[in-house]
Amino acid sequence: MLSTTMTGQANSRGSMAAERPWAPEHIEGLPKDIRRHVAGHVEACGNAPARSHYFLVFIEASGLRFRAQHFEDFACARPSLVCRPSGCLHEVFADDGRRQWLVFSVYARDMKLTKEGGTAGIEVVDAAGVRSFAWNGRRFAPSRARKTGR
Repeated sequence: MLSTTMTGQANSRGSMAAERPWAPEHIEGLPKDIRRHVAGHVEACGNAPARSHYFLVFIEASGLRFRAQHFEDFACARPSLVCRPSGCLHEVFADDGRRQWLVFSVYARDMKLTKEGGTAGIEVVDAAGVRSFAWNGRRFAPSRARKTGR
């Protein structure tokens, strides 16, 4: 029984390694409005479109799906177009099931989508600390004082 379990784990790990993490289908699979927006970045970068699995993450909150794009996980032949010394571009789109629209954009070391009490939020990590934002029905507005030390 033990050898069967170990074999199953090895097979599942092997199949993950065979997947292409920077494949163009990661871009082609994006919703149409987001794909159109990303196409502008692809054109500026001057290379074939590609992103890793973690380029796009999402949560459902406040009656919408929020999709965050992390450009540190985006293949760009001209990296200075999507990353600066202070951090890389991070964008958040709201998705109502019919269309997607840009609702937040920032250059930062990291950004995380949050959900507290059913409300969507964002934590932005930059050189000065962590800034928090909450969805107010139209946009992400600052929600708490800046925290330091992350």
